[in-house]
Order: sequence, then structure tokens, then C-alpha cells
Amino acid sequence: MTLSNQDRKRFLRFAMTLSDRARQILGDRPRGEVEVSLKADGSYVTAADRDIEAVWREAIHKEFPDHGLIGEEYPAEGGGSSWQWVLDPIDGTDNFVHGIMTFGTLVSLRHEGRAVVGVVDHPALDVRFHAAQGAGAWRNGEAVQIIDGPEAASPIIVATAPENFAKAGDTEIFTRLCVEFPNLRIYRDCFAHGCVFQGSAAAMVDWHARLWDISAAEVITHEAGGTTVRLDGPPDRYQVVFGRPAIVSRVVAAVTAHK
Repeated sequence: MTLSNQDRKRFLRFAMTLSDRARQILGDRPRGEVEVSLKADGSYVTAADRDIEAVWREAIHKEFPDHGLIGEEYPAEGGGSSWQWVLDPIDGTDNFVHGIMTFGTLVSLRHEGRAVVGVVDHPALDVRFHAAQGAGAWRNGEAVQIIDGPEAASPIIVATAPENFAKAGDTEIFTRLCVEFPNLRIYRDCFAHGCVFQGSAAAMVDWHARLWDISAAEVITHEAGGTTVRLDGPPDRYQVVFGRPAIVSRVVAAVTAHK
């Protein structure tokens, strides 16, 4: 399905209001005031994570009552709908807790399993990327493109934390990436996605991710002219390489040669 111009504007405008609301909630909290607890898997969750997602869900229920949604902090809803909102209220909660400004908020809308709208917002950095099917990709109102060009012998590649590769039993893949791409950078959250969107890095390797981690990046990458490749992994986990087409091919070749 191709979005109509009317639907594109409506869905994107709504997704942007969700990002705005998250910024407001975070801005209303006194600096340094973070209520933290641990999930069963040992990861952080804060009151801000839960508050943002609760507000988002309420807004979706009101505006699009027939849409489904899935988020990091609460159970999925409306599984029978062809439309699904995918929500990550704070991507990089550990960084948020420790005052590292690279955390972000992620909102996307999928139709029949394909991302058609996405927003990656960095409230502390005042940087926002957004895209909608057929409307291009944007950073703070300026168009961005992910395109092949003359590359240095060792292009900059960004990857998620080594522990994510270890959790998937793929430590050797991370080692291989370090050897094949000496200019590898490691970031734990969606800051790495933005590096690719704006051309600072040639490709991103996001390993052992959840749907809410990568859904917004899929549509932004596509609309910016880049390539996304999903590789086989455990159920409900995603091993994704995205970025400049030629570099993505090189990264995928390095990864799959070692699987």
C-alpha cells in the first residue's frame, strides 16, 4: 500500500506530536531526578519511560482507536490491526540514567509489517530525524541522504555494544567486524542511527535488537536512499545492517562469512 498524501501528513504530524510530548515530559522533570528500577533482564527502566509510553498510548487510543501498538514498557495491543504503532519511550535508558545525552525517543507506524512513518528524536541534543513513505527523510527540517560515494579504505562503521553480540552467541562476528573495519565505533542507542542518517558513518550494525529499536530507522533509511538488510536471528530479535548500499554489502559479506 502507498500512503495517500493526506494520510502521510496526518500520520507524520501525529508522530511528531508524540515526540513533542515526550520532550515536554522529560523537560518537566528536575535535572538529575531519575526514578530507576531494574527489569527482569537486568536493564534499567525509569518512571519517565513508563510515563511517556502511557501518554503515547492514551493519545493513540484516542486518535486511532482501530490501530494496534507495541511498545517496550507495556503489553502489545490490537494485534489484529493492519496498522501498528511501535514505541520506544527512551532508547538508551542507561545513558539517560547516567546523564549521557545520546538517548532518544522512537516512534514509528507500520502497515502490514512495513514501516511507513518514523521519528527518531534526541531531546537533549535538540536533534530530530523523521521520514514518511514517499516524503523523504529529514534532520531538523533539512533533507538527508544516505548515498554511496568515494569511500576511504576504512569507512566508519557503527555497531551496538559487544554485549548484544554476546547475548546472541555471536561474539566472533563482533571480532570479525573489528578486524574488517578498523574505524568501527560503538554506540549503545539510536545515536548510532543518526550518525548514518546524516552521513557521519557509512553503516550501522544493530544486533540482537527489538522491533521498537529498529522500526523508525527502517523507514528513515529507506526514504534517505539507503539500504537495510535483516539477517537471521533468534525469535523476536533483529540483526540489522543499514546504511550506504555498497558499504552495507561489504558489512553483510563480513558478517555472513562468519555465521
